[in-house]
Amino acid sequence: MLLGSALLMYPGLRPVALDAQVNIEVLRVDSLPLGRSGSVGGDLSIRTGNVDFIALDVRARVYDVFPTETRLLVGNGGLGFLAQSRFASNGLLHYRRSYTEVSRYADPEWFGQLNYDRAQRLTFRAVIGGGVRTSFAQGDWGQFGAGSSGLLEYERLALGEAAVHAKRTLEVRWSNFLTFRVVPSETFVITSTTYVQSALADLGDYRALENLRLSASVTETLALTVSFDLRYDSRPPDGLSALDTRLRTGVTYTY
Repeated sequence: MLLGSALLMYPGLRPVALDAQVNIEVLRVDSLPLGRSGSVGGDLSIRTGNVDFIALDVRARVYDVFPTETRLLVGNGGLGFLAQSRFASNGLLHYRRSYTEVSRYADPEWFGQLNYDRAQRLTFRAVIGGGVRTSFAQGDWGQFGAGSSGLLEYERLALGEAAVHAKRTLEVRWSNFLTFRVVPSETFVITSTTYVQSALADLGDYRALENLRLSASVTETLALTVSFDLRYDSRPPDGLSALDTRLRTGVTYTY
């Protein structure tokens, strides 16, 4: 989970199977209206790594925007089948509150999340944390930004008795990201976000994540998207690949 200034960003959802956070950068727009708004959408995915299948993900998010803060609720879920005998599912619920008038240099926020993912043998994860995000270059062309947060993460995994990896873990992690957003035209946006999350007790235990997304507006409320996601876990659970990749195509409706 990484940070974002919700009045300056339109949060986007990454597939739950690939990471522990909602990517607040990927669908960012320049402003959000005061009051309540949101969006619903879906992705058709092709994935390689720990599982190879075609999957469908659905997502929804709701904003409550006030002059000095923004509240965000995100829900995400997915199903995947292969050879009629293998099945994968995932689900996520995420809440975030951002304070936009505290400082002209950075926006503080706090967040909480619950999720699970059968493909990653994750039966339950709970995360709570907080941090800041800042933009260090921006203009009509787009924006460069960075953020840092601390988070407490609890995970419960479905592993065999002989597994080396712990079935339950409680970690304090330091999470950092760099992002850029390029706007070639009013209807086309390119976003890239790179994360590194390290356990404070052992910096060799880290997760690196990359998302590259292209979004083309069809109407004021409808957009077509193509996304590539990559995740590397330096210490994955027993039997799982350290590297996962995913290619997604989808559509998003905003209200």
